[in-house]
Amino acid sequence: MDLLFPESFISGSIKRDEELEGIFSKYPNFSRSYLIIALGKPDLRNWYEDRWPKLYKYLDGNFITAFQSEQGYSSRAWEFHFASVLLDYGLPLKERDWETGPDFCIENDAKKKIWIEAIACDLGKVDPVKPMPEMIPWAMYSFGGNIEEIDRPKALRITSAIKTKFDRYNDYLNDPKSGVSENDCLVIAVNGKAIQHGPEAASLFKRAVLAQGPDVFIKKPGLEKLQGGYYKPLLTITKNKGDGEIEIPANFMEMDEFSKISAVIYSGDSIFNSWLNGYKPGDDFIFAYHSSPDNPIPGGLFKFGRAARKNRESGDVKDSQQS
Repeated sequence: MDLLFPESFISGSIKRDEELEGIFSKYPNFSRSYLIIALGKPDLRNWYEDRWPKLYKYLDGNFITAFQSEQGYSSRAWEFHFASVLLDYGLPLKERDWETGPDFCIENDAKKKIWIEAIACDLGKVDPVKPMPEMIPWAMYSFGGNIEEIDRPKALRITSAIKTKFDRYNDYLNDPKSGVSENDCLVIAVNGKAIQHGPEAASLFKRAVLAQGPDVFIKKPGLEKLQGGYYKPLLTITKNKGDGEIEIPANFMEMDEFSKISAVIYSGDSIFNSWLNGYKPGDDFIFAYHSSPDNPIPGGLFKFGRAARKNRESGDVKDSQQS
């Protein structure tokens, strides 16, 4: 088993931010986030190192190389985070002995396979977290601004991530070397730390895959109190493409075209917030279950996080703690 962090990297040796630029220049092929953990965040580094001997056999063979790179760090950190939660709850993860196929596989006592594809959202060409030029900054977090336009670029990152993994899974279904069959469940696990502010995780995720908007309160002339209402988002999210626009579905989890997706899991947190900042592992996970999946998730498999399910007839979304 190779080391996740080189022995030559002394944990805690970086004491001041001013020292980081020199470190980044010295190791240009390493991810900056990786270097900060390796040299300047001993608690987080220790967390990784304590779990690495238990986790490495569930991760792909090039995990360390990708984890150390700028391009691969975020996705690999999310895979590590996700696998840690699954093992913490005693889920029967299979050791990775396949070269072609999804990132993880759970196989229960009934030999039912649940394949999991993990992906971390990126910022894309335009940072979706930054306030839009036409918005008043404080309005994004209080009373003003167009909800659809505020959420749209972030929701697109989520839908794009899901579509990327869904297409890849369909390729695996057509590849006999992958071991994936039509009777298996597919779960797509998405991390959105890069694209959002933590408190909005649940509402943003439900906007992207269940087309559920947040409650809104408006001031009506002649009335003293704010009046409650319900914001109903569009069922599609517009995306610029060339000189025109295309429409991306925002109700993945009730569409027959995506019924191969048994569930999508979303987290808007980093490992630090989830494990080292007082939360119980997995509490930040939000599950969205397909309304009519080809292969439903076995009952009671996931005993953590919150579950959101949408009734296809009424349109109601129920959200409850899993246990």
